[in-house]
Amino acid sequence: MKKHVSFWGLLLGILLMIGCQPEEDIFIESEQSIEDFTELNSEKNNTESLIVCSTQGIPPGYVLDHYLNVQGCPNQNLFLGRYNAALVRKIRETPQILRAGAGCDDNFCIWIVGDNFESNAYVDIRTTAGSSIIGTYRGSDRVQYVNSQGQDVITLRLGSAFERNQFANNGLRIWVVNPVARTWADGRTVRRPRDIIIDPPCDPICP
Repeated sequence: MKKHVSFWGLLLGILLMIGCQPEEDIFIESEQSIEDFTELNSEKNNTESLIVCSTQGIPPGYVLDHYLNVQGCPNQNLFLGRYNAALVRKIRETPQILRAGAGCDDNFCIWIVGDNFESNAYVDIRTTAGSSIIGTYRGSDRVQYVNSQGQDVITLRLGSAFERNQFANNGLRIWVVNPVARTWADGRTVRRPRDIIIDPPCDPICP
């Protein structure tokens, strides 16, 4: 009987000890180290994300993903007064179309001048009235370079009779897409001139 009582007394004592454990200690046990998060990021090949301590702040060119409590970061300058670190990610570049128009001898080429084009950026084309993509120009289907002003340039020749007909009559909507950043420029309407006026005279260079 005494053994039975002792067992239950011991069990009660253990439960009381666990219940009295400070909340801070429990919270620390649930924390992860910077090395854990670095390894996790490496496994995901997420090179655009990094962990910063609250003492460092969020660096320029990065935005907050979420707050963390990480072993190894000091509990100073806490984010929201509660977190000593944050997971941040690099701001992905969004391409911008500055201007666009028709080119080549017959004006059935499209030239696009802009900024923040990735080296493998491509162009999606839609009609002015529909949402479906009727043409995509990537790789050798378009020419891409940087002009003397440091601006990104893409030129392409329309490949189908339907695209050329739409270009001449209603115009086309063009989007420049950055495949790595998964961002794209706002659609821009381009239309072939009714008169054969080469302006600029195939400059940028047309394919």
